[in-house]
Amino acid sequence: MESDRELLRILQDIQATRPVSDEDANRAVREGYAAQGEDGDIDLTQQGRQLVDSSKL
Repeated sequence: MESDRELLRILQDIQATRPVSDEDANRAVREGYAAQGEDGDIDLTQQGRQLVDSSKL
Protein backbone atom coordinates (compact mmCIF):
# COMPACT_ATOMS: atom_id res chain seq x y z
CA MET A 1 0.00 0.00 0.00
CA GLU A 2 1.16 3.50 -0.79
CA SER A 3 0.16 4.70 2.68
CA ASP A 4 2.34 2.04 4.33
CA ARG A 5 5.33 2.96 2.16
CA GLU A 6 4.84 6.63 2.99
CA LEU A 7 4.71 5.85 6.72
CA LEU A 8 7.89 3.79 6.44
CA ARG A 9 9.62 6.68 4.65
CA ILE A 10 8.54 9.05 7.44
CA LEU A 11 9.89 6.70 10.11
CA GLN A 12 13.16 6.21 8.23
CA ASP A 13 13.54 10.00 7.98
CA ILE A 14 12.90 10.39 11.71
CA GLN A 15 15.42 7.66 12.51
CA ALA A 16 18.03 9.31 10.27
CA THR A 17 17.23 12.72 11.85
CA ARG A 18 16.19 14.14 8.49
CA PRO A 19 13.60 16.92 8.67
CA VAL A 20 9.94 15.86 8.41
CA SER A 21 6.89 18.05 8.06
CA ASP A 22 4.66 18.72 11.07
CA GLU A 23 1.94 16.68 9.38
CA ASP A 24 4.26 13.69 8.94
CA ALA A 25 5.56 13.95 12.51
CA ASN A 26 2.03 14.17 13.87
CA ARG A 27 1.02 11.09 11.89
CA ALA A 28 3.91 9.06 13.28
CA VAL A 29 3.07 10.17 16.83
CA ARG A 30 -0.67 9.60 16.37
CA GLU A 31 -0.06 6.05 15.14
CA GLY A 32 2.27 5.29 18.05
CA TYR A 33 5.49 4.95 16.06
CA ALA A 34 7.14 8.11 17.37
CA ALA A 35 7.14 10.33 20.43
CA GLN A 36 7.61 14.08 20.50
CA GLY A 37 9.34 15.78 23.41
CA GLU A 38 8.42 19.11 24.97
CA ASP A 39 11.31 20.72 23.12
CA GLY A 40 9.91 19.54 19.78
CA ASP A 41 12.41 16.73 19.24
CA ILE A 42 10.93 13.59 17.77
CA ASP A 43 12.19 10.04 18.13
CA LEU A 44 10.90 6.61 17.23
CA THR A 45 9.19 4.48 19.83
CA GLN A 46 10.23 0.86 20.24
CA GLN A 47 7.36 -0.06 17.92
CA GLY A 48 8.61 2.43 15.31
CA ARG A 49 12.17 1.12 15.51
CA GLN A 50 10.94 -2.45 15.10
CA LEU A 51 8.96 -1.50 12.00
CA VAL A 52 11.95 0.24 10.40
CA ASP A 53 14.30 -2.62 11.34
CA SER A 54 11.94 -5.27 9.95
CA SER A 55 11.75 -3.43 6.63
CA LYS A 56 15.50 -3.97 6.09
CA LEU A 57 15.20 -7.73 5.64
